[in-house]
Order: sequence, then structure tokens, then C-alpha cells
Amino acid sequence: MAGEIAGASLGRDCILAVYPAQSTGVMRMNSMTRSNLTRVSVPPTIDDLMVRFLANRSDAATAAVDLVESEVEPHDVAAGFRVDARAAWLDAVAAGTWGGNAPTPAIQPPNDWAALVAQATPAYALPLAAGHFPQQVKDLQPLLANFRPSELRSRRRTTPLPGFHELRAWIARHGPTQPQLAAGLARLLGDDTTADHWLATATHADNDRAANLWMKGEWQAAGAAWDTLAETPAVLFNRGMARVFLGRFSEAREWLQKAITAIPDTSGWNALARLYLAVAEIHS
Repeated sequence: MAGEIAGASLGRDCILAVYPAQSTGVMRMNSMTRSNLTRVSVPPTIDDLMVRFLANRSDAATAAVDLVESEVEPHDVAAGFRVDARAAWLDAVAAGTWGGNAPTPAIQPPNDWAALVAQATPAYALPLAAGHFPQQVKDLQPLLANFRPSELRSRRRTTPLPGFHELRAWIARHGPTQPQLAAGLARLLGDDTTADHWLATATHADNDRAANLWMKGEWQAAGAAWDTLAETPAVLFNRGMARVFLGRFSEAREWLQKAITAIPDTSGWNALARLYLAVAEIHS
């Protein structure tokens, strides 16, 4: 019991301090000190923690990406919070700039990206891969209370999202030069056939292929694949994430700590790594 209380306290300390980064506008998470906690007279609710985790809005992200407004006004109905599509795009293309790969060329998102961000299926066990964005993890309560990892792992969509014709055209146009990103966006639409096609043409895409397996529900195969790859920031994150949702918490902590060190602390992926580390600590 004492261990559970200590773990919960650690997770709360980590999750409470989520602040927009000053440089890029994506989420940043820092540990609160005990002295800061003493100022809080009433412990925050799970809903409070969720809102703070999702509070990822920034004028800096607006300046960084010239996003064309969609005809669809995006609203995050599930959480009652509107996710910043610009910050989500920066995180969706970030993986290509780490780990020795050539930086992803500056590229503007599709016109209906904001609508996709609003309608993307909420995730819990989310791999770091091109096209994914950490703001998909919207609901913290299943992660922090009554954690059942087997029920929260990613599963294949039964049918692709309808519509999004501009996004599909963007994928077809940019796929030859950005196959990993095109595949990731196709995964968000639930279009496995298109995702498989572009990954088959990509080089240096083993992390994304493993992520593709994970999102299809082939969790053990994905975990085994990540374990064979060079330790890039994305691979470190994914080794830790996979172990959290396969119930291997002590191993998860090691890899997530390495990921937190490797991923820029201005990235939303750094914040999500810290969240997963807190989950591993709470449920160990």
C-alpha cells in the first residue's frame, strides 16, 4: 500500500507541472518540488490533470507553421478541449529530425489537417512515429486509475475515416518524397493499405514499420522489432511505451528515462515520455 501511495504521488508530481514551452509552443513537463506542492490546498482531480496535460496552445507554434484553415471548425468533443493543430503538426514531423536522419524539409500541412486532429481516434499506447502526434493521448484517467494495459493497446480501425479528400490528395502527392509521413497520415485515417504501400517504398523506416505493426495490434512483433533497432530517440521512446502497455514496468522505466534525455524538452513527445514514466512508476 505504501508503495502504491508513493507511486501515485510521483505520478501526480510529474503530471501536474505541464507548461507550454516558450520556444515552440509544444508541451513541456517538469517535476514539481515538495515545496510547490505544499501551496496546493486541495489535491487536483483526474480531470484537472487531463486538462493541464492537454493545455498545449501557443502563439509560437502559430508563427512556426502557416496552417491554412479548414472549412471544418475543429473541436475536441471528448475532452472539451481544442487541440492546437499547429503544435500537433510540429510533433507529427519531429521524428524525422532526430537520431541521425536528415532533417525533414519544411513542409506545410494539408488544408484539412486541423479537422483530422479534431477527429483523430484518441490513443493511449501511442508510438513515436512520423504522422503521430502526442496530443492524441487525451484521456488520462484510464492511465492513472484502474490501469488495464491490455485494454488500452492500439487496435486496427475497422473502417477508414470517411472524407478528407484534400488530405488523401496530399498523401498521394507527397508520398514519393515523404513516404514515412505519408504512411503515418494514412494510419491516422485508418487506411492500412496506403500506409503499407508507402512504407514499402521508404528507406530508413524500420521504426515506422514497427509502429505500423503496433497500430495493427501486432504488439509483440512490434516490440521485438524495436528491440533490434539502433537507439534513436524514437526507438528509446517506443521501447519504453511498449513495455508499459505489455506490463513490464521496471524495464519501461529504464527506456523512458533514456528517451526523456534524448528527446528535446520542448517537444510534446518529451512530455508524453514523462507521462508514461509516471504511469510505470504508479503501477510498478
